[in-house]
Amino acid sequence: MKRISLLTLLILFSGMAICQDIVKVAKAKDEISADIKDTVKHWYLDGNASLNFTQAAFSNWSSGGQNSLGLTTFFNMKANYKKGRHAWGNTIDLGYGGNILGKGKDAMPTKTNDKIEITTAYGYSLKKDSKWLLTVLVNLRTQFSAGYNYPDDSTVISNFMSPGYLIAGIGFTYAPVKWFYIYLSPASGRMTFVIDKKLSDSGAFGVERGKQIFAEFGPYIRADMSKDLSKTINLATTAEFFTNYLKDFGNIDVNWSLMLTLKVNKWLAASITTQLIYDDNTMVKYSPTEDAGPRTQFKELFGLGLNYKF
Repeated sequence: MKRISLLTLLILFSGMAICQDIVKVAKAKDEISADIKDTVKHWYLDGNASLNFTQAAFSNWSSGGQNSLGLTTFFNMKANYKKGRHAWGNTIDLGYGGNILGKGKDAMPTKTNDKIEITTAYGYSLKKDSKWLLTVLVNLRTQFSAGYNYPDDSTVISNFMSPGYLIAGIGFTYAPVKWFYIYLSPASGRMTFVIDKKLSDSGAFGVERGKQIFAEFGPYIRADMSKDLSKTINLATTAEFFTNYLKDFGNIDVNWSLMLTLKVNKWLAASITTQLIYDDNTMVKYSPTEDAGPRTQFKELFGLGLNYKF
């Protein structure tokens, strides 16, 4: 009986020790889970991906026309972190598309869209729950592949990082609502890169002939809005303004993009994308008889296709 009693006590003590260990492990798991949840809840992720198609075909069409097949894709993602007075925003905006005009041996591929834009910004609130933040912002904008002076498909007029624009500066962000903010910087540096040797040798995009970098310094303003106008309509737009303290101060460079998306159902959507650019350093030749000079550039794309929002 003594042995049985001793054995019973040992089993009870062992069980109690095991239970204590289980409780400790459970508490540790709860703490880890709470930490993970606490970290996750401060992140806001939002994204949109679309694949749009255009197509036209003609046969004995008296009014004339060219067969065409087009494909355009967009990808946009935001990853924003907010905790206490700290805020960190990140945006990736990508787009690429093209058309094939004609048929058979006469078919000519042309590029209709090409965009890489990455923005990251860290902000510190001046006081608790303030809508003003002291902000450091970095923005990079370029393209994926070579662009040509169509219908001339042999003369390259732009390329990856030719041009490439890098803006970095310190300023203030005013964010009154989640879907809109404006960034104001009195002192930002802008670097224009032209790494394509032929383009840099020709002095394209404002660089001196033979050089690959052109530096500017001046005030920079950026306004960003992304809002659901209804359950099926979303409007996203970004406008940027910059002028150079060091040369031709007051000549304002403008880059304004807009995308309106109309969802038909969960997977199908129509979109209209526009972009307006004015850059005092980008020379555009209006006609063969006129000299090249800075001009307002405008692009519009309409597409209907697959769309996924996450």
